[in-house]
Amino acid sequence: MISSAKAWFYALSQREKILIAIMGILTALVVGYYAFVGPFIGAFETAEKRYQEAVDSRVQIETKVAALTAPTNQTANPVSGPLEVFISQHAGEAGFAIGRLDPQSDGSVKLSIDAAKPRALFGWLASMENRAISIDELAVNPGDNDTVIATMTLRSVKPN
Repeated sequence: MISSAKAWFYALSQREKILIAIMGILTALVVGYYAFVGPFIGAFETAEKRYQEAVDSRVQIETKVAALTAPTNQTANPVSGPLEVFISQHAGEAGFAIGRLDPQSDGSVKLSIDAAKPRALFGWLASMENRAISIDELAVNPGDNDTVIATMTLRSVKPN
């Protein structure tokens, strides 16, 4: 079988041999893509989606646990230290990439989050309210891949 294929190949003209070689290379590229590259891309996208779902779930669970374990008559403790540092740290812990964080002269902080899952964002905002941080302004717009783009102004509430 192999000897007959060799005889057939050697009987071809130089131009036909080049065309057969190009066809073999293109076939190898197509098979390589669909056998190796395509499945890896799919696995990466699936892993990224599962990670985002895990972040959403974590924030949701932490918010519920905090709500269930907090005493009902508890007054919120104000943030000690600079508000922008506190917000930056807790946003990073919640898995949000901050696009912009600008402290304002009146003590508030303007914050922009470029991509966040809605449940995770609103769960995080609820946890910020539990820490005596009020939301003065909030604009939420749709983003890519089931995410939202949020721009907000946060202020630390002083105890009465």
